[in-house]
Amino acid sequence: MKKLFAILAFATLAQASSFEAAKYFAQGNTAYTNQNYQEAVELYKRSQKEGLNSPALYYNLANACYKSGDLGSAIANYRKAELFDPRDPDCAANLSRALSQTEDSISKKEVPPALRSFFFLYFYLGLKEQVILALAFWVVFWLALIVLILSKNESVKSAMKKFSLAFFIITLLFLGSALYKYYDAAHQGVIISEQAKVHAGPDASYTEIFILKNGSEVKVTKKEGSFVKILVHQEEGESQAGWLEASQIETIL
Repeated sequence: MKKLFAILAFATLAQASSFEAAKYFAQGNTAYTNQNYQEAVELYKRSQKEGLNSPALYYNLANACYKSGDLGSAIANYRKAELFDPRDPDCAANLSRALSQTEDSISKKEVPPALRSFFFLYFYLGLKEQVILALAFWVVFWLALIVLILSKNESVKSAMKKFSLAFFIITLLFLGSALYKYYDAAHQGVIISEQAKVHAGPDASYTEIFILKNGSEVKVTKKEGSFVKILVHQEEGESQAGWLEASQIETIL
């Protein structure tokens, strides 16, 4: 009975949390419509804290940040929306516009078109979609394996061997794709402070080697204390590395 009560309590709490998230999201939309962009930002963030995690939330939050003049946070949230829904043309257009307004003109290293075409499903499907497909094919793999074990018909067993192997390979492909997408997003960051001093080591006492402006996109490679090591891809193809305070950057995941 205690276990049942715990389950019911958890379900009620989850439902209440979901209701609160939806309420703040709706209030954020109203504030945005009324051109109260900073208020909309705060309401969308409250919705996120309550558990809402959707491309619509990140897209709306990015728009509100952009309208309120916070270019770095806008780019970070457009990237989050893109992670879960890479096929949204409005998000792609707004992200492109925001990136064109950064002072440093430093953005994420783009993948060549030929490579994007070859890995079509990786770039076409969002993170959650890839995870769901991996789980779905994993279930189908086990169903095929059960039929293989239980069936006494040799033709059925032969077919199930091929199907189970195919489903297992597809599962690994989607799982590997989702894990790489997660890893890439977790190490992708955007400068959200007006400017960030990049040092030669993980402390402000180290030599300042260059400065990044708001909205610059970087790759986070390491964390040490309150500092993170970043890698910056220049337009010329060269890369620079250094350390900056973690509070000056927002990672995509």
